[in-house]
Amino acid sequence: MNQSFDPEFIDRIVQEVIRRLVSRGLVLDGAASVDETELAVSDKVVTLATLDGKLLGVKRLVVGGRSIVTPAVKDELKDRSIELVRR
Repeated sequence: MNQSFDPEFIDRIVQEVIRRLVSRGLVLDGAASVDETELAVSDKVVTLATLDGKLLGVKRLVVGGRSIVTPAVKDELKDRSIELVRR
């Protein structure tokens, strides 16, 4: 199997696995609680293409402190009432 996965795809898989484990009441050593309504993006530039298909059910978008968020993304977040958080 010679298939490469981009880091965002892997991150979504990990978040989903953790969400399912937490929802079943399984305890993970050292794991923080998972907020299903929060999406973290580590890209240096966050565009609408970056977020395509990822905002359903999201209430908070977390980006890096130095990430560039395009005006179109800011408008989309505002239209969807999604909070933008920089960390």
